[in-house]
Amino acid sequence: MVPAGTVPTLFRDPGIPDGEKCRYTVETDGRGSSFELTSVVTHENGGYRTLLEASSGDGELELTVDQRFGRIGGFLRAEDYRAETRSRGAVVSREEAHFIDTVHLPIGGAPTPFPTDLMPVVGGLTLLRGLDLTEGSVQSIDTWLAFSVHWPLVARVDKRTVLAVGAGAIECRQVRLRPGFGQVNMLLDKMIGGLLPPFVAHIEVEPPHRLVRLSFPTELALSAPRSVIELAG
Repeated sequence: MVPAGTVPTLFRDPGIPDGEKCRYTVETDGRGSSFELTSVVTHENGGYRTLLEASSGDGELELTVDQRFGRIGGFLRAEDYRAETRSRGAVVSREEAHFIDTVHLPIGGAPTPFPTDLMPVVGGLTLLRGLDLTEGSVQSIDTWLAFSVHWPLVARVDKRTVLAVGAGAIECRQVRLRPGFGQVNMLLDKMIGGLLPPFVAHIEVEPPHRLVRLSFPTELALSAPRSVIELAG
């Protein structure tokens, strides 16, 4: 098992203030929606606890994600994850994961610990803030999707740019994220790259490096409409 003292080395601690609240809007293919996300970060037991709440605005769909991140030697690591989806008040699904001092059963494999520098997909709102934002840097991220499934994701840091969003004009680094299976199978890497366009994140240059914008495909197709999450305040 991965001991609780295992030291992470990928996601730097951006120094998020206690009680930080970020509100995001969501649109798809240029069309706005009533869907909103709110992320609140608090300090707890020497680490961060984040609460993400999302709602369609009419009560039709609600999502709550409660996560804990350890702060160790100037770096962050994902520790616990709980998510619940509700429709008109009725629970649709619940998911819970604990990444420290545990083993999981990968498909077709033997019980093994989770990678130390693991990023739950929703945890990207926090962990991507800790990337090395030097232009040209390339980092590989083990991205947890669900159950025992985690995929390698390659993050490439691009140019600086200024984005005008609801929260104001913010100087950001653009980061492109795409699945990276080159070390496993080059043909597989090319096939997935031909089906899934990259995610594009814009991260604030100044600490604590808020996630300002995230654009991602809605389907496995290069021509698929894209959804955009944008910082509103």
